[in-house]
Amino acid sequence: MFIPGIGAFVPVPAPDGQAMWSPRSEVTSTLFRAPIEVNVILSPGESPNTPLITEILADIDDHLSAALRFLHRALLSNPSTFGLTDNEATRYHRFDPTSFPVDHPQLTFYADSEWLIRFAEGTFPICDPYGVGVTFADTTPVRVEDFSDCD
Repeated sequence: MFIPGIGAFVPVPAPDGQAMWSPRSEVTSTLFRAPIEVNVILSPGESPNTPLITEILADIDDHLSAALRFLHRALLSNPSTFGLTDNEATRYHRFDPTSFPVDHPQLTFYADSEWLIRFAEGTFPICDPYGVGVTFADTTPVRVEDFSDCD
């Protein structure tokens, strides 16, 4: 698979009945030290949303920052979702994307306009053991994904 402006994507092991592709070239961010994992997961007969993938990866830091801000707002409005008390959440009142306690972002795209940033690690109870995610519709974050009960 080739995505204009991004380059070649190579097949990688995928969940049953699906195909998964990752960029051949490393995707980096100024917000995180490690390279960013990117996957495109497609069912048979589906095509990737290449314009969306190109737009997101061309401006990855803005979208990672949007996900972090969305998590921050969700944390302050409902700390119990993150496994914190109101009192514990007060220490995160000030937002700083470079120190917000989630890490190792992974982007997953599908055939439609919905895609996900999963932060594979974080210090909040919600992050144990699989991280926390933000689902986007096009370029807008729409919900927090709790993976703590996934098995």
